[in-house]
Amino acid sequence: MIKLGRLLSQFSRIGKKEGRALLEAGAVLVNGEVVRDASQLIGYFDRVECEGETVQGRSRRLLMLHKPAGHVSATVDSEHPTVIDLIDEPWKSELHLAGRLDRFTTGLVILTNDSGFSEALTEPGRQVAKGYKVETDREIPDEAVAAIRAGMRFEKEDVTTQPARIQLEGGRACDLTIYEGKHHQVKRMFLRFGIKVVALHRYRIGKVVLDSKLGPGEYRELREEEWSMP
Repeated sequence: MIKLGRLLSQFSRIGKKEGRALLEAGAVLVNGEVVRDASQLIGYFDRVECEGETVQGRSRRLLMLHKPAGHVSATVDSEHPTVIDLIDEPWKSELHLAGRLDRFTTGLVILTNDSGFSEALTEPGRQVAKGYKVETDREIPDEAVAAIRAGMRFEKEDVTTQPARIQLEGGRACDLTIYEGKHHQVKRMFLRFGIKVVALHRYRIGKVVLDSKLGPGEYRELREEEWSMP
């Protein structure tokens, strides 16, 4: 956040004194409304105009991407293609990831330039649900299901996971919902029982569900009902 007067003074052709005069004259619009108070706080995505000229006009960007296997969840990587490489937009350099997937995991990735939105998705205290489809190399025993539902201790992070939801979909597959995002968490949960995850696909983060119309590598902007969360 920045005070309107300071923002105007930083604008290339407007000094502090002239900015004050323009405010008093009603020549400054914030999101289409005349504002005369130099102390009004301006957010990152507030649109500010002065005498018809744009002082600040950033747009909020929120995308869902169907991540294919082989792409890394990074903005830049010297060895592998990144999820940003899949975005064909002139403003893609503004984007960062709201939660990551490892290189071989597929599914929903959210990209945004709104740090407040990404923090709301990834803040541990919010316990935002993440839904996965899991395939394993052997049958999932009852003891593994019980442990996952109860919560599992991760000594490395010194945490006990929140009780997860798990629904078996055949002996070697399940639908899993977790509420954290620890490093390789899903794979580590199953490996505790000697079970290897052979395919992992994230289809949900909070109430954002991967659009079934998006093929691997495709993306679209989030709709208002999707981003007004969690």
